[in-house]
Amino acid sequence: MTLNYETYYDKVLGGWLGKCAGGILGAPIEGIKAFNNIKLSKKLFEVNYPNDDLDLQLLWLDMVKQKGALVRGNDFAAHWLRHVEFPWNEYGIASRNLKQGIFPPQSGQHNNHYYAESMGCPIRSEIWGLLNPGNPGKAAFYAGIDASLDHHGFSVDAEKFLSACASIAFFETDITKIFKQALDVVNKNSTMFQLVQNVMQWQAGCGYKVAAGKIKSFYGDADFTSAPMNVGFTLLVLLDKGNGFGCVMDALHMGHDSDCIAATAGALVGIISGYRKIPQQWKDLVGNEVVVSKEIKGIEAPVTITGLAEQTCRAGLDFIRASKKIRLEGKWPGGYTTNAARYHLQSVIEDGVLKLQYENLSSGKQLVQLMPQSKDIKFSERKITFEVKGKSVFNYEIPVSLPAAIENTIKYRIDIIMDSKKTGSVERGVAGYGSWLLAGPFIEDDKSRLSAYHKQYPEHGLSSLPSVQYMNHDKINAGKEFLTPDTIGRIMNAENRDSFPFHVQRIIPSDFRITPNRYYYGKGERCLYLLSYLHLDEDKKMWVSIGCSNPFTLRINNRNVHVQDKVERAWPGNSIILFPFKKGKNRLVIRLDGIIDDNRLEIGFKDFTGKHPHQEQWSLLVPAV
Repeated sequence: MTLNYETYYDKVLGGWLGKCAGGILGAPIEGIKAFNNIKLSKKLFEVNYPNDDLDLQLLWLDMVKQKGALVRGNDFAAHWLRHVEFPWNEYGIASRNLKQGIFPPQSGQHNNHYYAESMGCPIRSEIWGLLNPGNPGKAAFYAGIDASLDHHGFSVDAEKFLSACASIAFFETDITKIFKQALDVVNKNSTMFQLVQNVMQWQAGCGYKVAAGKIKSFYGDADFTSAPMNVGFTLLVLLDKGNGFGCVMDALHMGHDSDCIAATAGALVGIISGYRKIPQQWKDLVGNEVVVSKEIKGIEAPVTITGLAEQTCRAGLDFIRASKKIRLEGKWPGGYTTNAARYHLQSVIEDGVLKLQYENLSSGKQLVQLMPQSKDIKFSERKITFEVKGKSVFNYEIPVSLPAAIENTIKYRIDIIMDSKKTGSVERGVAGYGSWLLAGPFIEDDKSRLSAYHKQYPEHGLSSLPSVQYMNHDKINAGKEFLTPDTIGRIMNAENRDSFPFHVQRIIPSDFRITPNRYYYGKGERCLYLLSYLHLDEDKKMWVSIGCSNPFTLRINNRNVHVQDKVERAWPGNSIILFPFKKGKNRLVIRLDGIIDDNRLEIGFKDFTGKHPHQEQWSLLVPAV
């Protein structure tokens, strides 16, 4: 395949214009989970909104301008930590993970139950396709590293797929063919692969409107950012309407995560057509300005779309030359002078094993020593020596001994010695989420059901037996207090808790989620208490963020501060409470009234700087008893 600079620039510029068009249109109605019909007008473009769909691609462009084509997970993590202050959803969870020393790919999975398969990474796929024209495999490689920073599962596959589409679109114009070729980068057993197959089948066999309904029905989610339904809508629009730039409006009409759908569709159609073939009306409406969110700090971002395209093309030169798949024709501007790394070390401790992956990014052999060390962790080997050939990977695992209980995050460091000289080190962590005392469950007879017999048909052969309803239910007794504040104090201060006439157990969660059912046997209606302390060095207001599947009461320092009196979904942040914590020990008591057997709770704390908790960062503080 051959590529000249004029064609490359034209398609890159077209892609970025389409991305900006969809972002501007979709931002004002983002999160409205309904289809719509909005007429195109100049008024829709009066405000150019900053948008994370573009912001995070500007972040990565800034990174590759400095590092070139040899970027790996540690580079992504470091750049994120330096420059990103987005507090929302998976972004906030990823930032907390990175601060604890949990790096990609684990940072996208750890403590990220609810948001792992959201739209935050499929929306930033284009950069990797634009930097790797005609090389979908390599585009997907970088997209996979990028996505794993803050996502897992479907969303990673979706970013890989969409980046491959962008790469293929430099040399293929048929949407169906682009999708079929891009499927090569995702597993055939994955949800992403099946989604593409389903949408193609529904669009071809059922028509546009019916297919949209099927996507909403099968992939629909209460979380408007859930990726499968939004990616499904994007694919449908492109398949059915993607033969012209006007499909951006059709994408807008899908609603839901509207800016993501419209911007992704606009970007791909923009690459296919190139900037020159985009109708002048759209160029006039979108303009040439690039706006960056205030939460992206300290990057060298272009201020115009044309400048963004120029910088992308210059950065892309390093990727194109590295791939050796594209023959460059004509005159090209010079690329960036980059500071490429000589190696990349990935490290994680899982299931009592330190897992290391060392990649030699240079072309020559490297004689390497890795020296892990920590005051809290014992390593079975203190020096790992190996030789690794150029452009190859060395994997190694050693057993480690961790503390019996990890309440606060513990750190470890691996020094890297190359040719007898220390060349660097990486610091990683094993996360801790504090500790709680579980007191209970407390179970009572529901005598009101004793005679709740079926009025027409006998339930038993003996009339003395209680009803079947009674036999399968216990009592929900929200009005009864099973533990007084004094009893709670004695439980928390006791050295030996075996003397209490009910179950008491110290539990140590592995993330924000606590599943009480794990710690006792049996099902049914019951009451239990979770007890702990939040220790502070100063008086401090903080948000308490709780998701719970059952009714619960939160008490802080013997005050009832929140009551949820019904069964709800246990998504993080379902209940948010602002509380003025005091210096020293703050007693936390959560009473759970289990109505349904699946009893789940998530609890974390967010800093307070005068904003809504959605706009605040997660605190690293954890409760401990």
